Amino acid sequence: MKVRLHIGVATLFTLLTLVVTATLVAILYFGNRELAIRTAKERMAEARSQSVDEMLTVIRGAGSVVSSTSVFLSNFSGDAGSNAGLDVLYSQMQGNEHYYGLYFGEEKSGDFFQSINLPKHWKTFGPNALPVPEGVDRVQRIISDQSGERVETYFWSNGSSLATPFRSGTADYDPRTRPWYRGALEQNGIYVSPLYQFESTGRLGATFSKTVVDDDGKLMGVVALDITMSALSQILDDIRIGDHGMVFMLDREGRLLSYTSSRSEGGAARFVSSDTNETIEGNSKIIDGVIDEWRASQQDFFRIASASDERNYITSVMPIPEIFGAQPTLGLIVPEDEFIGGIKRNTTRAMQIGVLALVVAVAFTFVVARLLSKNLVRVATEARKVSNFELSENLNLKSNIQEVAELEAAVASMKAGLSSFGAFVPKELVRSILSRAERISVGGESRDVTLMFADLKGFTRQTEGLEPEVLMPALSEYFEAMEREISGNQGTVDKYIGDAIMALWNAPLDDTDHPIHACRAALACLQAEAKLNSDNGTLPLRPLHTRFGLHTGRVVVGNVGSLSRLQYTALGAAVNFASRLEGLNKVYGTRILVSADVAVHVEKKFLLREVDFVVPAGTSFPSRIFELIAENDVKSGFLVSAAKKRELEEWRACYDLYQSGKWADALDALQRHRKIATNKLLVDIYVERCSSFASNSPATWDGVYHFEKK
Repeated sequence: MKVRLHIGVATLFTLLTLVVTATLVAILYFGNRELAIRTAKERMAEARSQSVDEMLTVIRGAGSVVSSTSVFLSNFSGDAGSNAGLDVLYSQMQGNEHYYGLYFGEEKSGDFFQSINLPKHWKTFGPNALPVPEGVDRVQRIISDQSGERVETYFWSNGSSLATPFRSGTADYDPRTRPWYRGALEQNGIYVSPLYQFESTGRLGATFSKTVVDDDGKLMGVVALDITMSALSQILDDIRIGDHGMVFMLDREGRLLSYTSSRSEGGAARFVSSDTNETIEGNSKIIDGVIDEWRASQQDFFRIASASDERNYITSVMPIPEIFGAQPTLGLIVPEDEFIGGIKRNTTRAMQIGVLALVVAVAFTFVVARLLSKNLVRVATEARKVSNFELSENLNLKSNIQEVAELEAAVASMKAGLSSFGAFVPKELVRSILSRAERISVGGESRDVTLMFADLKGFTRQTEGLEPEVLMPALSEYFEAMEREISGNQGTVDKYIGDAIMALWNAPLDDTDHPIHACRAALACLQAEAKLNSDNGTLPLRPLHTRFGLHTGRVVVGNVGSLSRLQYTALGAAVNFASRLEGLNKVYGTRILVSADVAVHVEKKFLLREVDFVVPAGTSFPSRIFELIAENDVKSGFLVSAAKKRELEEWRACYDLYQSGKWADALDALQRHRKIATNKLLVDIYVERCSSFASNSPATWDGVYHFEKK
């Protein structure tokens, strides 16, 4: 009787446990289901934000191209129709398939000069689909008066040989009557046209235009840049979610402009019409159903069941900021199974495993729980401290239970290992990894950072005769002094490369004033170096002479490498540019060079000297570079003498003459300035340039110096 009673109680307890478990699994399923739907909303919001950011990036880039071309033409208007001038127009948009054509219309004559960018995949050109010759990457178009007639001529060109005409005839085209020309005259700044069909190709796009004026403010004409809708096509293709997600776009009136198929179908974004006045229909029943539902409900986020494939879909349909003079509506569609299919499978598996495990676990749990609970609470408390990177206290736990004793030893070992690990990886990064309690993986995020590259002058020569056991502590002493100033100014040392240092700001922790902190750190490093040089120690690397390069730009920061060996670092063109800046110090005899992107953020807080306008080796775009002199703050301890300020003022006058192309005047001023200049190497560089230019003046002068070697 007692046996049956005990069995009945055990069975009842097991059944009750199973019911509770099933209930919990159900709650977990529906909770995870709602979490998955919230995740879908977040993914869609991220995709929408990504599309807006990428569209704005294209627009800002177009505005920059138009502005820089306007400056060029205002200084060299006579070259607009020459081969060199058209090559300059092409160079402004080279390599960017979103930019179709850059052109200039003269106010006085109505002449028109255009350079057209031909992407590599274009095999034909123009409404007549003329085949593009091998090696041709651009088309030049010129409309001008010839013998009393307006003549339009097209040329094939590749930039390395004479342009070849392939179509010519009379034309009544006058750029001064075009909407992009009139729009630029009516607007102060850059004018952006609505979407329209390009005359030369029939493609859909928009035009950015800006007036060009001479030094007296007199109108010379208008420069304009065409952007094709291939930019938007690529953006829509990139933001699809999952293997079966789709994207579509409606115009302001709710008509379909563009849509994609899913990745599983191998389709990319398609623009179903190039006629902005044409009503068009897609061939996707799912997209049609979503559009109909949205038109009826006007909801931003909803779920819909498709009769065509009997699947449920999660949909987000909302307007995005105005682009190209229109405010389109962006729609994203993702099957629910993309988010909750795994939850269904895991729930079934959990029920099956749970039934088996509970029968064994229930009895065992009560036996060992009381033995383990007290010590496990202490171990859990210690584990929470580890997750917060609190590693100072020792865990003094003595237990007769072998498993608990082994757990204590493992926690103690983990604390020791993490404490050492923090010396190899930024501590804030380690704390972030531990607090998220997630497995790290390869990947990163795009963000603006300020990068520093620092390198010792003559390191190889100084260390040729040093034994490794002497060199290592000496170099470590130097690195420690530099790292102390970098981290003290909110920077993170990314890596040591031989005797060089790479550091960054605004990653992994946010820092809104990262250019300022980076400049302050570079100046502090110079002070620390001076202290090392003045000490009476035996550092064999003395005298130390460090050169720094600082640049602010957009990079991808995160983990690179393999799953077995990762490194947190920054990748992108901005990293390469910062490294090039550091190397230019030895050319100009400077200690700290910063880019224009840094200077624009710190010019009110720091004393800067513009050194040059260059395209460093290995880069494509010109940038003004500046020497960082000191901080404009008495509290900082960086003070500039009156003599130094006078020297910088004289240099500014010499540099302005050089940039204006007044070679003789600049040469005379530089030779006088050299008498008081503290950096005579910098002055000698410009004396040599001006002497060369005075005897052999360049055909066109934009102030940019191109470096061929690193």
